[in-house]
Amino acid sequence: MSETENQVKKEERVSIKDRRKKSLGTTLGTAVGENRSMLILFGVIVAVLLVILVSIITLKMPVVPICVIVLIEAALAACLHDVPIWLHGLVVIAQIVAGVLCGVTVFMILCALVYIAGILSLRFIR
Repeated sequence: MSETENQVKKEERVSIKDRRKKSLGTTLGTAVGENRSMLILFGVIVAVLLVILVSIITLKMPVVPICVIVLIEAALAACLHDVPIWLHGLVVIAQIVAGVLCGVTVFMILCALVYIAGILSLRFIR
């Protein structure tokens, strides 16, 4: 082999550390990209569980009504995810007004956040 061919081969060689760094970054990026919908769904489930636990522990509300209302919020988000944005605003305002009238304003604000998280997750999953 001539000296120029040896120099070309030396220039083409990439160290193992550099290859691992590149492959780790691309592997992590593809793993997140492929599982994006599952990660979003996991985040919404964690948010729902946090709302339930905060309502039970901090607000000292009964468990069954909390779970039923949170399920209604999730169903409402699933049914209304294709409507215009102004209608989502009306729904959130109506929820907060209902919370004020019933005396559970903090809980209904938390439920409105669950509704918004559900709408956003359905938008990003599609």
